[in-house]
Amino acid sequence: MSAAQESTRDPQLLDRLRDALGPDAQLVSVRRADARAVRGVAVCSGRILSFVLEAEHNRLRTQPLFELLQHGHARGQVQG
Repeated sequence: MSAAQESTRDPQLLDRLRDALGPDAQLVSVRRADARAVRGVAVCSGRILSFVLEAEHNRLRTQPLFELLQHGHARGQVQG
């Protein structure tokens, strides 16, 4: 099932991701391996993340896969 179909069929999944990652989060792929978890890939604010949503505890775990940095900015530094 495509991510667009999944977000239409199960809007709570997209809502849960947006609660955790911010309002710009979008689903890229979704896979229901079994009844216990939903796995997939999401993007938000220049980041690509894998996620696992565990059904029993409604716990969302994310793992960064890729993060875009602005040219000339290091993470954690403030430009003055």
